[in-house]
Amino acid sequence: MTLFIDDKKAYSAKDIQESLKAVGAHDGEVIFLHSDISFGRLASGLKPKEYLGELKNCFDNVGIENLVVPTFTYSFANNETFDVRNSKTYMGAFNEYLRNTTGGGYYRTLDPLLSLCVPKSLQKNYEKLSEHSLGIGGGIDMFRKNNKNGGYKFLFFGARLPTSFTYIHYVEKIKNVPYRFDMKFQGKVVDYNGVENEATQYIHTHCFGIKQAQDAQYFEDYLVENGFLKKCRLGNLSVACISERDAFMQISKKIDGDINYFLDTPFKPQDLICQYGYDPKVERITHC
Repeated sequence: MTLFIDDKKAYSAKDIQESLKAVGAHDGEVIFLHSDISFGRLASGLKPKEYLGELKNCFDNVGIENLVVPTFTYSFANNETFDVRNSKTYMGAFNEYLRNTTGGGYYRTLDPLLSLCVPKSLQKNYEKLSEHSLGIGGGIDMFRKNNKNGGYKFLFFGARLPTSFTYIHYVEKIKNVPYRFDMKFQGKVVDYNGVENEATQYIHTHCFGIKQAQDAQYFEDYLVENGFLKKCRLGNLSVACISERDAFMQISKKIDGDINYFLDTPFKPQDLICQYGYDPKVERITHC
């Protein structure tokens, strides 16, 4: 059955499954998924929801049972209430599909900025998170700390690592880089029982005078060239995978070697202004 078509060929579920195996995603204990599913134009007669369901089947068929899905909303940054059941994520159609149609198999964290959907089997590890989305005790920190056997991986399914790898900012927080600071947000969270509560949440954002790299393609190239990131083409996009441990070690290595590595231009002392650089009145905030 054809699922999508690019300028050269038609692609079936088998092609998708082979790409997942080629990058080593199939043997990951837990997979943190970044997705962009615009691999090509949909096959004639295939509805978008059917396509999303077929993609999920591909993951199931290669043995990927534990998907951690970012369902970020940046609700407080956009002056919005975060409703754990109803707030839509802006992390892509596939992530939103998984959030809504998993038959109750997922638990969404109560993070009003960077919520995650995790398998119910892992729920206990993510129920009591800290107030810092990128800090110690946050959802991403729990992903790292629970990687006791080294089998946790990041999968870029169509999404590009250079523009979507939030984990870089987590490592920057852990290493306390000077060009970022902790921004405090306050707002309301509606929990699973429909109860609304006041909450405070922090995120590690860049200083106002900093020009962060908008596209860290050079880092992806380095990871591929040195065998840390496995990557293959799929339709108009690509699929890539890296272990969590390799990701942490290589991001740390680059920061230790050059504090400006993930910046567009080197920072100066006068650039380190602890002022938020985004304005929800100008455009919706979807990144940190």
